[in-house]
Amino acid sequence: MKQATKLFEEMPKKDLISYCSMIQGLSYHGHGNKAVDLFNKMINEGLVPDEVAFTIILSACSHAGFIEEGWHYFERMRYEYSLLPSPDHYACMVDLLSKAGRLKEAYELLNSMPVEPHAGAWGALLGACKLHCNIELGEVIAARLLELEPHNAGNYVSLSNIYAAADRWSDVSLVR
Repeated sequence: MKQATKLFEEMPKKDLISYCSMIQGLSYHGHGNKAVDLFNKMINEGLVPDEVAFTIILSACSHAGFIEEGWHYFERMRYEYSLLPSPDHYACMVDLLSKAGRLKEAYELLNSMPVEPHAGAWGALLGACKLHCNIELGEVIAARLLELEPHNAGNYVSLSNIYAAADRWSDVSLVR
């Protein structure tokens, strides 16, 4: 990241792609604060973020656990830049909320989407249900995933793992 930052800073003209590449690199390498700062600098320099830029910053907020910042950018995308959130934007927000243990909010956000959420968003929430020992919501999410992807063995394994964490061995056996 040190070398990438040096090259980025030496660029005579930075565009949306170079900023987004750098923001994503910072995020993946655990520099959430720097990623957010660079996104704000990009906007202050007059570049207008597009759907991809918002996916990157929402993902960065999720990786870093920046819940309020994530909501801020999600709302800003909609109301300041008039961009409609895609299923991927919602999935980033669900991931962010889920990691923070705010499972009910994540579930409500999925249910409020104007389009059908993709399986990745449901899967992120199912994983968080296991992590945070929420069996009841996990069962609801798993049922939805099994409708969407009945042949995806990973969904059955996740539900089975939720039951195992709760010592519900007969349910583990049934799901397996």
